[in-house]
Amino acid sequence: MPIDTGQQWVLAGRESELGAAGAALRQGGGVLLTGGSGVGRTRLLAAVLEEAAAAGRTVVTVGGVGGRRGSGGVRAFGSVAECLRWLRQSGGGQRMVLGCDDAHLLDEADAHRVYRTAAAGQLAVAATVRQDARHPVGVDRLWVEQLVERVEVAPFDRTATAAVLRARLGGRLDAGSLERLWSATQGNALVLRELVEHALDVGSLRREREVWSWSGLAGDPPRRLADVLLLWLRDLSAREEELVGMLAVAEPLEADAVARRGLASAAEALSRRGVVRVEQTGRRVRLRLALPLAGRTVVSRMPALTARRLRLQAAEAIEDGERTGPDEVLRTVTLRVAAGLVPERRLLLEAARTAVRRQEFARAEQLCRLVTDEDREGGEERGGGEERGGGEERGAGRTAAGRDGEVALLLGQVLAGQGRHEEAEEVFASVRGRPGGAAGRAEAVAARVANIAFGLGRVETAAAVLEEERDRLGAAGAGSLLTARAVLAVLADRLPEAVAAGEAVEGLGGPSPAPIGGGGDRASAEGGGGRLVPAGRGEGAAGGPAGWSGGTEAGGGAGVAGLLPVVAFARAELGDPGGASALLASWARQAEAWPEEALLDFRSVAAHCALVQGDLRAAGTAVARLVRGAAGAGRLGQLRAWVYQARLLRRRGRPEDAAALLWQAGAVRAGYDWLTSPSWVLALLAGALAEAGRHGEALRTLAEARSAQRAGVRRPVLDDAVGFERAVVLAHAGDRSGAAAQALEVADRAEAGGRLPAAIAALHLAARATDAAPSAARVQRLAVRCRAEEARLQAEQVRALARGDAEALVAVAGRFRSLAALPAAAEAAEQAGRVHRAAGRRRKGRLASAAAQELCARFGGALPPWAEPGERGTDATAALTTREREVAALAAGGLSNREIADRLVVSVRTVENHLHRVYHKLGVVQRAALSELLVTRPVPEGGDAEAVGSGRTAQTGRAARPRPRPAGGEERGRCAMCAQPLGSAG
Repeated sequence: MPIDTGQQWVLAGRESELGAAGAALRQGGGVLLTGGSGVGRTRLLAAVLEEAAAAGRTVVTVGGVGGRRGSGGVRAFGSVAECLRWLRQSGGGQRMVLGCDDAHLLDEADAHRVYRTAAAGQLAVAATVRQDARHPVGVDRLWVEQLVERVEVAPFDRTATAAVLRARLGGRLDAGSLERLWSATQGNALVLRELVEHALDVGSLRREREVWSWSGLAGDPPRRLADVLLLWLRDLSAREEELVGMLAVAEPLEADAVARRGLASAAEALSRRGVVRVEQTGRRVRLRLALPLAGRTVVSRMPALTARRLRLQAAEAIEDGERTGPDEVLRTVTLRVAAGLVPERRLLLEAARTAVRRQEFARAEQLCRLVTDEDREGGEERGGGEERGGGEERGAGRTAAGRDGEVALLLGQVLAGQGRHEEAEEVFASVRGRPGGAAGRAEAVAARVANIAFGLGRVETAAAVLEEERDRLGAAGAGSLLTARAVLAVLADRLPEAVAAGEAVEGLGGPSPAPIGGGGDRASAEGGGGRLVPAGRGEGAAGGPAGWSGGTEAGGGAGVAGLLPVVAFARAELGDPGGASALLASWARQAEAWPEEALLDFRSVAAHCALVQGDLRAAGTAVARLVRGAAGAGRLGQLRAWVYQARLLRRRGRPEDAAALLWQAGAVRAGYDWLTSPSWVLALLAGALAEAGRHGEALRTLAEARSAQRAGVRRPVLDDAVGFERAVVLAHAGDRSGAAAQALEVADRAEAGGRLPAAIAALHLAARATDAAPSAARVQRLAVRCRAEEARLQAEQVRALARGDAEALVAVAGRFRSLAALPAAAEAAEQAGRVHRAAGRRRKGRLASAAAQELCARFGGALPPWAEPGERGTDATAALTTREREVAALAAGGLSNREIADRLVVSVRTVENHLHRVYHKLGVVQRAALSELLVTRPVPEGGDAEAVGSGRTAQTGRAARPRPRPAGGEERGRCAMCAQPLGSAG
């Protein structure tokens, strides 16, 4: 049954274009809206004409566009000649606007008449044209002679898409659903509208509490959407149809392969029309259909024999290319299977292994089933033959068992990747006793342990299975499981054990920082022999993690490829990123020969170590190397590349660019990954949005991140990273005491686990947002044990703030600048200016602030709200009480009165009364105005002691400390405006 949201497709996400068009008309000229098919030119033109009519201008239209029915001052005509005839009779003039949709369809005579009339000053023209069409000369002359201003109407970007969907649905989408919708439509307004309406009709787009979600399009596009997409592909030549068909069944295709098929000219023509998109990575040029859903539509309408022929042609074109790697094998095998041919067993297995590495689990399952069917048929044929001798029969049995074990292992990984963890456990358990060598059995054990721990949520069982299998495999096999043990140690926040595991392998040892707190007691002299039992629940859709297998002999001892990145990561988190980077650099030459999943871990951790060290130039090099290699590493590689790029961009002061990458990362379903988690990716997105000033979106995304965190397995390292981003969001949204309390909680846990850089970063945030004095001694004590350059600088900044030492802050700014950390340098410089001014040194204060502004100009950003000079001392929200802030913040987040009442354990009537007082104090009349008013303004110093301000309590003058958790162990959330507990997080 269709969902009636009570909303319509109103104009949204086009504020910039609408403003430019309106300005052109107000200045006495005209406007020409250009863009591709389906981007919304007609709807935008209608809005422009409505504004002109509302301003008192006479609007005449041709081409079927105009204002709303009943709009005054709008006259519609069927032809240009009729319109101009009426114009001559009425006298015309610049107060008249001619609206013309699809002006590229005018004949030359009509276009010339419009041009001459506009050139004579008798009217202003507001028209649309399709950018890939040939325009009549008269239309081109309007632009060439500056009688109209050209305004480009591009497809919606992700931000505009979110605004459009919020207007239509009356609520927000979760980050993954938004990215899936944008990826499917590429921001094309017409396709987006049809897809969303279909999803509402069939119920695949549904609202759960205050958030909408969409899992994707199941099956072929619906008929109406398919017809729209086919209109986009009309008027193709025979060669163009051939190329579109090949791309539909096998995209992307190499441009050289297309040229060898004699379709180069067709590719060029389709590229000009915007039907084909060209992607260039290094020397590789590939072609795709610009709208992903178009390919599915073409295939659904394609005759079976045509589809078979095109698939085989595409497979041959791929095989004829210069590249013959695993990806090409997977693609050619998939195409031949779809064409009804079954390749030989060796190719099927190779393709299935590649599909598992690419996290394409549905495709991998199909290939595994084909191998199983082939083996069954082959076994029946062998069973029907002549009787073999005993020795030969036993040898054949061992070979068959080994082959069956390999297929079963792949099938188990496939089932785990699809979230079918119980089935996967049965398959993994069946592999246990089969021959196949120590390495194969170790790989099966690692995959089983990952499935038990992060699929079924039985972490204690996983640790027990790992220890049991180590004993079964003996000395050789135990070495191969070191990586699995090290990863479990990292996930359990037992980082010294992970470092100790590396010391068991020649070349991975070396000094590591002494852990603090309880960390040192958890490492055994034997490299972490204790059981690893982190608590937690199951995590959805987890596949076997990268790097958990036994690794490879290439370039060193057994397991180096898998173990090295884990050891380096642990060392960096413990406070020695420089040593971890040096360790990785010593293996860089050998690592190039490792399997791509191990190489992906190597490059990802290299980028992580550089970011922890704080040298953004070195981090930029490491991230660029990761991005270049990520293209061949499937979904996981793309996820890691986007995440680390975004982390670097945020450190460089470009949060909007970071948010665009993190939107994409949030939609990737890459199975289980020991370096990332869905909740952390969403939290990073929330932090980037907060830094970009989009506080309402940040708070809503943060609630989504915390929900994902509760649904997953407890992972202290990444859980604290989520907590840190929560503190960032609260600080930027104005709740500084809440941010400080959250940051101090993170610092306590990180210090207990020996994670010195994380603890210092959290203390640094708390000190900057509120008061530095309470943290100064503690941060100095931690910095003495930490070798990370950035962490030491952060500690020096906290001490300088606590002492009011302006010269020390200037020195800190200079050192941040030498690391290319310009946003951090700008903030330290502004803090120095503030200290100088407070001491009466006005000239030095002006110089320091000028240096801060110069740095901001260099990276193109602004200071964080707590560091801005001349911060406002009053704000409308200061008049709200703590409870009113709670209610207002939850209402701004989209909760209904009933949901707010449930959260705060009060009556609905009480919520209504609070909202009535909030509306009166803030001068608003509706719920929609609360979001912008509450979460985009910094809350001032000197307000409610428990809400915002210096971070001191009214009674003690000390920094706010973490509030105790409620019974039951689940952390309670706090209101974004007042930091008070809300029951469930968000």
